[in-house]
Amino acid sequence: MELNKLTLAVLAATSMTLVGCGGGSSSSSDDETGDDIVTPDPLAVYTDTAWSLGADELVGLTYPQNATNGDMVALKRSTGSDDSISHTLMVAPAATKEFVAVEGVALEKDYYRDVLALPVSGTVEGEEIDTVLIATCGYEEASMIEGGEIPMRGEVGPRAVAVEEETQTPASLEIYLAGTDISTSLDINDETEGNYFLVDCHSLGGLSASDLSSKGTDAYEVDFFITGKDSTGEVAVFEASLIYNYENNEVTESDFAVLESIEEILSAVAEDPEDDFLVAMTTERRTYLLSELKEAGIELNMESNPFTSEAEEGAIILDLVYSGENLLAVSDDAGLAGADFTGGEYVLLSGGDFTRCVDQLAVNGTTVWCHDSTDEGKLIEFTAPTVPQSDVVEEIPEESPAKAVSLAASSYKASKEEAEQIKAELEGAGAEVEVK
Repeated sequence: MELNKLTLAVLAATSMTLVGCGGGSSSSSDDETGDDIVTPDPLAVYTDTAWSLGADELVGLTYPQNATNGDMVALKRSTGSDDSISHTLMVAPAATKEFVAVEGVALEKDYYRDVLALPVSGTVEGEEIDTVLIATCGYEEASMIEGGEIPMRGEVGPRAVAVEEETQTPASLEIYLAGTDISTSLDINDETEGNYFLVDCHSLGGLSASDLSSKGTDAYEVDFFITGKDSTGEVAVFEASLIYNYENNEVTESDFAVLESIEEILSAVAEDPEDDFLVAMTTERRTYLLSELKEAGIELNMESNPFTSEAEEGAIILDLVYSGENLLAVSDDAGLAGADFTGGEYVLLSGGDFTRCVDQLAVNGTTVWCHDSTDEGKLIEFTAPTVPQSDVVEEIPEESPAKAVSLAASSYKASKEEAEQIKAELEGAGAEVEVK
């Protein structure tokens, strides 16, 4: 994604042009007095005080990019005693650290997953507000990372023919300006490919924004990636691009484009600082990180679950975040993994409270938050650890000059047998590969 990155502090400042749209934020009534108000002690950690153990699940978490004392944003899924499922979009101010439902937002789809947020300041109905613009994804049926149907290799038809097209509903990107009644919903549909769309979402990531004022438009271009099952039954990486007019407070243009697809489980997605995207992929035996959906795009590859050390079991990575040069990952098993790009594998990190991380991550510079697996409904806050990178090993053959050998290369090409195995997995998933 070649974009001029916008510092979101500028976004917050420029968004003061938001005038006269939506409803106001809540405030104290005039008849309240200081004697009537009881101010609770601030919480030590971000907490959902309404969390129901065994019934609630954290399926989205983010900190608004480059915000100062911004609201933490979370998405909670709740399962009732009758197995009904509901979702709550929540924010927690930095001052109180208590998650509360975003007022006026009713999430009506059967399923939702992941959130992205930008900080916004403005005047609404004559009142100054500091708030967040939140995006989430809604869909009708459980995705394959939530126990839904996983496509079998060889059962997916050509892209031109949608699978049971008449019974499928496109997933929707829902956007809310917290504290107002401003919202919009967009089908995640690549119109250039005909009636081709995502039916669910596995991850939203790689958020960036650029100011278009230099081009005479009072708007921002907002770009990010989405992974999910598409209307052919494959799993795809989509790129989303929105034009957000900050003067009229509305999305004036939207475009969704498929980048690549495959017959394997793709989950968490993030922006690749050196190229386009990075996406986690899971097979029955391996856990991957890919920069493109073919052999040349393999960045990490390990024949185990990095969180449990279970051999020949891939892990479904639920979230990826970058803190500086460190790429961090979580799954539904406790622990924090990092990307050892030199060694070509995920490594399980130790030595901090982050060993209890699960489900979701949020990041602001070097500060990272995650869901606490031992005290659900609360977040752990920690300084991003440095992910150790393997040394480049010098191999000195007895009868040849010394040469440096990258472990990243050797991890993928250590033997003809391993290369053939990887080739078979990716070819079975619909990727184009060549073993050398």
